[in-house]
Amino acid sequence: MLPSYETERLILQPRTLDDLEDYVAMDLDPQVVKYIRPTEDEETHRAFLKERFAVTYETGLGFWSVFLKNDKGHKGSFLGWVFLVPLARQGPEIEIGYRFVQKAWGKGFASEAARSIRDHAFTQLNLEQIVAVTHPDNKGSQNVLKKLGLQQGKDRFAYDQILPFFALSREDWKRLIPTA
Repeated sequence: MLPSYETERLILQPRTLDDLEDYVAMDLDPQVVKYIRPTEDEETHRAFLKERFAVTYETGLGFWSVFLKNDKGHKGSFLGWVFLVPLARQGPEIEIGYRFVQKAWGKGFASEAARSIRDHAFTQLNLEQIVAVTHPDNKGSQNVLKKLGLQQGKDRFAYDQILPFFALSREDWKRLIPTA
């Protein structure tokens, strides 16, 4: 089981089937999936996501659903997800990634949520490195990765295409976190 995390503004919880409809709605927005792939029709996509929800990962890896904290500090509206999984579902590198609804864009939520999962990778899993890939034109996602401390390297083949590749080593992460 994945741990839950809270930040100043967010609650991150391991995804469950209770989150399915939020994931479906987010992925049906063409702007959200612009750099990923077109979403199939709603029912096909719902079935695809159900299969994905059933996938299990090694301890400490998986998907967290991200929610806004409400005024009382409880779980509010769904904003998106963050994951830590084998790169392109194959590995061996461990990839950090995220997807958020449009209303959450430009507010620092992706950076805030992914920072918790980045730190989880190094403190709880003792990983030596995390990586990420993005579409070449997805400057917003690339900016989030840079805010997290990931450095862009040579492009890599992943998800059946050549993509910009980013990485953060444990040693570089320690320099970002004074108490690490």
